[in-house]
Amino acid sequence: MLYLALLHYPVKNRSGDIVATSVVNMDIHDIARAAKIYGVIAFYIVHPWVAQRKLDREILHRWREGYGATFSEQRKEAFMPVRLKNQLGDVIADITSETGKKPKAVAASAARYGDILTHS
Repeated sequence: MLYLALLHYPVKNRSGDIVATSVVNMDIHDIARAAKIYGVIAFYIVHPWVAQRKLDREILHRWREGYGATFSEQRKEAFMPVRLKNQLGDVIADITSETGKKPKAVAASAARYGDILTHS
């Protein structure tokens, strides 16, 4: 079983400060469609800001139930497993509750760590 989470907080800016960054419309579209192709059970968008989650809900509504749902059935299907959460702990709790097992987390980052690719 594969679950996916896009975290926009906590992230580090160029100065090394912990910040929240905005989720953009294309994040939701592109990742939801890729998640559908690869059989992801749920795609979580994780963000602490109420206003950001409200915007994300509006985008999801448009493609699940609004005009977008009639415009593209395939995109509607891709948006169905998208879930919004406040923090990563909420994602872990949701998956644990759904599966009965705590998930193993694997992370990717845009930060540079030399020429090393690791996993555990």
